[in-house]
Amino acid sequence: MSTRTTILLFVAVMALGALILGIERYFPSAVQLREMRRGPSKVEREKVTLIEITDTAGTVFKLQKTPLGWELAQGLPDLADPEKVNSLLQAIDGIEWVERVHREEFDAGEWAKTGLDKPRHKVRLMAGASVVSECWFGVAGVMEGGFYIGMRSPLETDESGMAWYLARTTAPAILATPQASWRDPKLLRVPTERIVRVTLTRADGQIELFRENEHMPWVLLRPLKTRAGKDRVNEILSALLNIEVLDAREVATAKNGAASSAAPVSEEVKVRVDTSTKDESFEMIIKKPAGEKETSTTATVGHRKAVFTVSSKNLFRLWGEPNRLRDHLLAQINAEVVRTISISSLSFPEVKLRNDQGTWFLERHGKWEGANGERLSRMIEALNTHEIVEYSADTAADLAVFGLDKPFQTITWTYPQFRPIKLLFGSSADSTKFYVKYEDEPFVYRIEASLLPNLPPDSLKWKGLGALRFSTFALRRITLSVGAAPPLVLNYKSSAASWTGTRAGKDITADIDRIKADRMAGMLSKLTVQDWAASRSEALLALKTPYLRIQLVLGEPGKDDGPVREVNIALAPTQPNADTAFFYGQVEGDADIFYMSRKALLEVMASPFKDKAGM
Repeated sequence: MSTRTTILLFVAVMALGALILGIERYFPSAVQLREMRRGPSKVEREKVTLIEITDTAGTVFKLQKTPLGWELAQGLPDLADPEKVNSLLQAIDGIEWVERVHREEFDAGEWAKTGLDKPRHKVRLMAGASVVSECWFGVAGVMEGGFYIGMRSPLETDESGMAWYLARTTAPAILATPQASWRDPKLLRVPTERIVRVTLTRADGQIELFRENEHMPWVLLRPLKTRAGKDRVNEILSALLNIEVLDAREVATAKNGAASSAAPVSEEVKVRVDTSTKDESFEMIIKKPAGEKETSTTATVGHRKAVFTVSSKNLFRLWGEPNRLRDHLLAQINAEVVRTISISSLSFPEVKLRNDQGTWFLERHGKWEGANGERLSRMIEALNTHEIVEYSADTAADLAVFGLDKPFQTITWTYPQFRPIKLLFGSSADSTKFYVKYEDEPFVYRIEASLLPNLPPDSLKWKGLGALRFSTFALRRITLSVGAAPPLVLNYKSSAASWTGTRAGKDITADIDRIKADRMAGMLSKLTVQDWAASRSEALLALKTPYLRIQLVLGEPGKDDGPVREVNIALAPTQPNADTAFFYGQVEGDADIFYMSRKALLEVMASPFKDKAGM
């Protein structure tokens, strides 16, 4: 081999080596690419018990996890803002790596520009004595939302184990907030649904509010036992749960500063909040604001060690009259939880209704059938929104004056595992005023007569409006007979979803529009009526000569042969030989008679024929 060739080969090998070294140095390896796509290991946030934040000056700020939640670990001991702490943990857990960078690629000046030589913040997440994650945050990168970041493996103990990245993250914005802002800004942080008892102790007495659980209504236990207004109680809860911490001072400092102007006891309210969690309660003392429009005052809480300057709207409601907390609405029925409703009266048999997984049923003639859901919704809405006209009596000494010694009607509703709630209805001797009373309460309320039509005592009014229900797959035949005209017979074959028909012995299959016939069958399978007739005599007379007869032949769903049964329906105008707006109707075998509007009947009986064919 010639010397020239040897030199050329040597140069080529050197160039190839340099290229390989360059690729390895400046381009990420397959392993690095995989790591960057995957991102850093996810932070097991539930294991983190200590957060250490160190700023550029070397000041260390610590957040410690305790049974009460996150706390400030230095300075004035207090609870930390859990939302801000969780935001920081989520931001670190969700860091999006964009590009891996290497320290050796930068000279001292260029590296200083990343901010990683003197990080603005160093965050160390600890689980006991073990490091879960450590992250350094430099300055913003050239890309939007990008920052230079260093991440150290928990196994490494010095800076040599740090990996450097350009990444997207919101953590620097969270860390830039002042340390004072990490204090929990809410004086009391507890979900409203968990609160079951609130006690307000003032110089003029005690107010106690209670409910069994979040689904049950509030009761005013003291100074008198009666139903509490949901909206009024919510105002109290809102005033307490929205108290915002403006400032915090040590207890000793606060006492010294207020020694010469200590507020009288009458100016304070002691609040106790009990929750549905066993043995969990919170106590606080709130000073009365200077005026009704004043929103700031001072307060202390048992689970925090400072005296707070606080602010909240409607704080003056904590000093309101107990009578204002009485419920001004007649009832608080939880439609989602209530299980049974019964209506008793002097004129009709008892109406029994039950809720089965959101569907209401009515007991009628010893059997349970679908109830009128719309009417039930209207009744519950009417009871829950009806304003009490006046509190007529606070004792039940003489119920006869209000007609409540012998109520003309009662409504009872039940919830799972609780005693039934019974509401009694009475009236004055001349039936011009109407009163109600809860069976377990001494109070009598006057109501407007406009409520009563929403509470019909006749079980027929609660019957569901579905007069007929069957599967279209069970349909074999529809026969329609209008007056003295020849009947129209439509035969259905479910296996082929096909229709055939005859009229007066003539095959009319070619004239049938399958879509229209399917629509007729569908509407008959879910025949819905407008109401049920309370008076039967005129209806029975009209139905002796019906205007329209419908016969349905039904078999086993999905089969074209086998045993069948017939369902016959008769309809007649409410006035003989007249084009009435409503028709009487009855399904053979059902003792009840329904009303059906002419419009609804015409929709059901729309022609099943093609446009050129006539019915």
